[in-house]
Amino acid sequence: MLLRKLVSIGVVLGTAITFILTALPQEVAYACRPCVCPHNTSVNCQGDYALYTKVQKNGTCDIEVLGINPKTAKPRKALYVTAATLAKLPEKPETNTLISTYYEFSLYKLTTGEYQLNVGPDTEKKVKVIIWTGCPATNPYESEFVQGK
Repeated sequence: MLLRKLVSIGVVLGTAITFILTALPQEVAYACRPCVCPHNTSVNCQGDYALYTKVQKNGTCDIEVLGINPKTAKPRKALYVTAATLAKLPEKPETNTLISTYYEFSLYKLTTGEYQLNVGPDTEKKVKVIIWTGCPATNPYESEFVQGK
């Protein structure tokens, strides 16, 4: 009788331990803003896009923008501006200068020497804006505005 109770308790304990161990996560899932994710090096934190300033092996720097589909999270190439194109721009243009545009993506060089990317408007008429210094990007700051307001 005692042996039967001990076996029953052992089976219950074994089942409980197995259930607990299999319920623990086996991998780490990251939920973070793009700019602070350990596996994502995008400059921006907001919006359905990813901005990269890519330093090449020869020390030059290119700007790449990917649009991110909000439903599927799949990226698509939106803009790619090479270091050669960036080198042709004045350090501080006399007027804000459009460098490249593709659908809702527009990249500018500002009179301050900074770069600005506008993305939008989205379905709510919001335009995401990020401004940064240089390539590779430093001092990025983001904002948004509602078009028509």
